[in-house]
Amino acid sequence: MRSLLFRLHWLLGLTAGLVLMVVGVTGGVLSLEDEVTALLSPGIIDVQAREVPRLTPDALVARLSEEAPGRRVTLLVMNGAPDRAARVRLADDGPGRGSDTYVDPYDGRILGPARGEAFFGVVQRLHRWLVLPGNGDGWGRTITGASALALVYLALSGLYLRWPKGRSGWRTWLKPALGRRGRPLYWSLHAVVGTWVLVLYLVMALTGLWWSYGWYRDGMTLLLTGRPAAAAPPRGAKAGDGKTAGAKAGGPGRRTPAPLDPAFAAFAAATGGRYATATLGPAREGETIRIRAVAPDAAHFQARDEWRFRPDGTLEARDLYADRTLGARLTGSVLALHQGRFFGPAGTVAFTLAALAMPLFGVTGLLLYLGRRRSRRRHATAAVQGAAQGAAKGAAKGAAKPAAEVA
Repeated sequence: MRSLLFRLHWLLGLTAGLVLMVVGVTGGVLSLEDEVTALLSPGIIDVQAREVPRLTPDALVARLSEEAPGRRVTLLVMNGAPDRAARVRLADDGPGRGSDTYVDPYDGRILGPARGEAFFGVVQRLHRWLVLPGNGDGWGRTITGASALALVYLALSGLYLRWPKGRSGWRTWLKPALGRRGRPLYWSLHAVVGTWVLVLYLVMALTGLWWSYGWYRDGMTLLLTGRPAAAAPPRGAKAGDGKTAGAKAGGPGRRTPAPLDPAFAAFAAATGGRYATATLGPAREGETIRIRAVAPDAAHFQARDEWRFRPDGTLEARDLYADRTLGARLTGSVLALHQGRFFGPAGTVAFTLAALAMPLFGVTGLLLYLGRRRSRRRHATAAVQGAAQGAAKGAAKGAAKPAAEVA
């Protein structure tokens, strides 16, 4: 049993290991995206705080219709800090997600996208789909999903294979033998560092599967919340089909946009104007206006409160993050769990370093595998030479006996 687990461990390590190294390094780079883009984008993500009031959502949308004629606002993210820009998503009248850009919250002037976003977009596609054709609908998603399953096995089987038969001190488990050389050093790094990051890799893999397999996402949602997952639109569906397309493109189904200001004013009054970000999208006349807000003291960026208002500003429903069950918090914070941000700044640093360390296991695992092959070849060669020498000695003894008898 142990031999079978070991063989499967190194087989998956040599095959899925290459993908895991790419996914790990790109994941570590992506965890730094917010900090890097903020550093590269002075005057875009941040603005000069002023004494004048910031524009309301409706005023921002109206200003953007002048700044970007022919484009529509599909998402608006208001920032609670007076020195931070608002973020909007602008799309053409047609299929497509649109593009994000930052705007000055005081005058609605378009500041442009954050610098470095194109680079991190490529890194994200490499992380999720290996930049293969089809993106989320292609083979890349299948390969990274299978590699995440392999990581679960590698972590658990590695723990089992390392588990000592007798007593073992903590130094053996947690302190690498850096004074060694060759295979003993490679094994120590592979085993000890693997012990350090075991739980982190399991969390990364189990949350990564959330985006790889619908059955996994549905099962985890049912397990954690006791309710089936909400139905999602079909993958690849275009955001402009049927009646909705007519409404957006100005066809027969078009309705008057609902004002956002009454709902946003009611939200600001209910929260005392304290929020880190408030995300809302345009609604049509008679539709509910949804605001997803992150409090200034929120544990992480996905600790969102959800507010629903009627167009006149009357509160329809409120779903606070603090009031949710643990299972609902977990299913609503999968990305924060995946990145380690769910566990605070220390968790973010630990997950980032663990992700960047993924190549260590691929390299040391390969060196250990090659070392075993060389060792087996040496033993096989020695055995053949020993057998040949034994046969030669036997032949010599056999030839000596008749000579002695003749004498």
